[in-house]
Amino acid sequence: MEEYLYESIDDIFRRLRSSPQGLSSDEAKNRLERHGKNVIAEHRKDPMGKKLLVQFRDPFGILLLAASVLAAVAEMYSLSLIVALVVVINTILGFVQEWRAERAMEALKRWVPQYAKVLRDRELGRIPVEEVVPGDVVFLEEGDRVPADARLFEAFELWTNNVPLTGESEPQPRSLDVPSRSARSEFEATNLVFMSTSVARGTGRAVVMRTGMNTRFGRIAGLTQEIETPASPLQKQIAHLARLDFVAAIGVGVFFFAIGSVFLNLRFHEAVLFMIGVMVACVPEGLQVTVSTSLALSVLRMSRQQVLVKRLSAVQTLGSTTVICTDKTGTITKGEMTAKKIWMPNLDVDVSGIGYDPIGGFSVNGRILGKEENARLERLIEAGALCNNSRIMAPSDERNLWSAIGDPTDAALLVLALKKDINLEQLLVTRPRLSLLPFDSNRKRMTSVHAGHAAAIAYVKGAPRSIMSVSNRLETPGGIREMFPENLAEIGDKVREFGDQGLRVIAIAYRKMKASQESRSENVEKDLILLGLVGLQDPPRPEVQEAVQKAKRAGIRIIMLTGDYGPTARAVALQVGIAESQDSTIVRGIDIEKMSDSELGLQLQKRDVIFARVAPEHKLRIVRLLKALGEVVAVTGDGANDAPSLKEADIGVAMGLGGTDVARESSDMVLLDDSFASIVRAVESGRAIFDNIRRFVAYVFAHNWAELAAYIVYVLLGVPLPLLAVQVLAIDLGIDVLPSLALGLEPPEPGIMMRPPRSRNERLFNGSTILKSICLGAFASSASLAGCFMTWAAGGWTWGLQLASSDLLYVKGTTMAFAGIVIAQVGSVLSLRANRPSISKDDLWSSRWIWLGIAGQVAGTALIVHVPLLQGIFGTTGIGLSDWIFLFSFPLTIAVALVTWKAYTEKKARTSS
Repeated sequence: MEEYLYESIDDIFRRLRSSPQGLSSDEAKNRLERHGKNVIAEHRKDPMGKKLLVQFRDPFGILLLAASVLAAVAEMYSLSLIVALVVVINTILGFVQEWRAERAMEALKRWVPQYAKVLRDRELGRIPVEEVVPGDVVFLEEGDRVPADARLFEAFELWTNNVPLTGESEPQPRSLDVPSRSARSEFEATNLVFMSTSVARGTGRAVVMRTGMNTRFGRIAGLTQEIETPASPLQKQIAHLARLDFVAAIGVGVFFFAIGSVFLNLRFHEAVLFMIGVMVACVPEGLQVTVSTSLALSVLRMSRQQVLVKRLSAVQTLGSTTVICTDKTGTITKGEMTAKKIWMPNLDVDVSGIGYDPIGGFSVNGRILGKEENARLERLIEAGALCNNSRIMAPSDERNLWSAIGDPTDAALLVLALKKDINLEQLLVTRPRLSLLPFDSNRKRMTSVHAGHAAAIAYVKGAPRSIMSVSNRLETPGGIREMFPENLAEIGDKVREFGDQGLRVIAIAYRKMKASQESRSENVEKDLILLGLVGLQDPPRPEVQEAVQKAKRAGIRIIMLTGDYGPTARAVALQVGIAESQDSTIVRGIDIEKMSDSELGLQLQKRDVIFARVAPEHKLRIVRLLKALGEVVAVTGDGANDAPSLKEADIGVAMGLGGTDVARESSDMVLLDDSFASIVRAVESGRAIFDNIRRFVAYVFAHNWAELAAYIVYVLLGVPLPLLAVQVLAIDLGIDVLPSLALGLEPPEPGIMMRPPRSRNERLFNGSTILKSICLGAFASSASLAGCFMTWAAGGWTWGLQLASSDLLYVKGTTMAFAGIVIAQVGSVLSLRANRPSISKDDLWSSRWIWLGIAGQVAGTALIVHVPLLQGIFGTTGIGLSDWIFLFSFPLTIAVALVTWKAYTEKKARTSS
């Protein structure tokens, strides 16, 4: 550790050229210019213009831009404009989503306090946190957020909440003591306070030593910014698919250009048009629009489930998650200390309710308490509420939850009083406080002296051993009795029992005093009457246990990484089902430091392991090793200590309510309710999204095969070109987008969370999907070409005869080819949806979005075919009722076949069962 930790406070002031009276305003201004603002510098963001240009790097976009340029060279300006417009639309969609995510994060930042109490010009005032400089003297009191790293020179019963940096759920004592040289980290130095931590109780004054990026908080933020955000599996899959399609489209386009020029004797204008048509037919122009829009709609749906997604592709990545590394405090637990058990002589009381919300009650083995039992319980609760320095805050316009200011243990005792319907304000009026002996880390107890009816009463609470050492009686059902060795043994057994359940135990006692007695600890804290014990814990969230089991059934491992103590972490892990036995392995941070990567890897492969007292660098190392072992890792966290591992993970999940700015900035998504259960719901959504994307990829490529078939027939059979390039674009970017989106909005299949995680190497466009799309494409091609050739033949066309592009018969034939592909795709939608393993005969017709998509598909086709303005743009003409009936016979055949097949399979299943 750094030498300044061992220097005297006078040496510290000399080194900082400051004093206990603080700085002058002029000196503070000079230091602000020299050291910079006390802010955490964000990773430099690309300007909006650069982000917009990056969107054009997509291979699909490059290919379409090339096609647009070729069309312009061949003087086909309208086609060139349409293709270029397609690229612009795709670009804007991607850009807008990034912009929206950034705006959401800016809104989260406004939750953070912005002021500090600082001594300037020998006067105490409030200044913006960003203006705090080294050498400033800051005042700290209960509820304050520490604005910078500072050395204490005055501390009165000061305790700080270090969760954002260390993950410790319990407040830690601060003092002026110089640490021993055996201390392993700055966090063990009690004479320091750190930026982002808060004051749980007590007061203090400190001189600022480090600000901004030089603080411990800032160093973690800097480490986070050095880690590049990895591409998600979906991004890699889409990029791989785009590269393959790019090469194929160029190759096929050039090949057909050569065929058209050399063998078909096409003029340059016609050969270019032909090549553009082939290239456009090979490119799934609507895929990017559909993927982006489908993910955006999924993100909107997830926001209603309390999940804010910053990076669209992260949604799908969650679906392939194999390991979730989770923090304990605030994620698995409420982050709110709660009394769960109360022991009084001959009485064990269970307390219901969790957190600071005062909803709950008291019972003994499931029954309500008797009159005498209630009276004893009320005396214990009143004692805990009076010997207290915290406050409970009811929900308000700014915060819609119950909250606490001060020590969490004190807050839990106040909540007990509210559950007992004790009026705290009236209690203090009838028994005003006369004096206070604050909690002391040596005495390990706190005493509050109050006026009583006939004499003053001292209420004392603290560690059981400490209270027992100054108690000689206890309150029993039969009255106050002397405490005997067997009573001490019973109390010791109860303390151990509570401890084994992961409860923190405090004892509560009292004594009546004479008015003349001095309020010194040696006079007050003796001859106490023990009222009982209270067992407290930071309780698991009620929904977490079910979520953990759901994740395990889905083949997902859950590993707890916490800064808290091992036994406490194991008790919570056992409660929620993360750990399965009391023999679960606990690996501490100091153990990790002694392990090689191979040794740590062996620990990570254990099914039942908990990592406790871990530092940020330990978490980061664990995440990297898990990824090296082939795992897809999701990491949850709320503090700055979690930020590097959040950034390194495949999916970083930060807390929105209790999280720090650094954690939220480093994450891919933010839980607005801080609940682990929301992560599991997001995993389920991620799996459903991958299934849906695979379906609409098959759907999109089905019409690409059908479109390409029209150009192949043109070359091989020497027939007029059955499909125009502009009609291909109308299908890909307009008409077929709505059904694609409908497939993307399908709900998760029942049993989706019973499947093991998908392999990281599993292709989105795998052999099964390719075969499916080819079969559907062949079906659509048959409908399209049959309609086209039958129309031409009915008008007198024969094989070998060419038709002019202005010939009405030619136009009607291409219209039938265009409409044939679209209407055949109605059958493709039904076929792909019917492929859901859980679908029933009735379910085939139950999806509102599917049928809305089909309705939009048919309506769009009808408009392009029959509206004169659109006819001129897309080269179509009106067709008759008999033509429509012919086209609809194809999807109708598929629908009948599907219903018949489902009825047959259901009957077979019933027979076999």
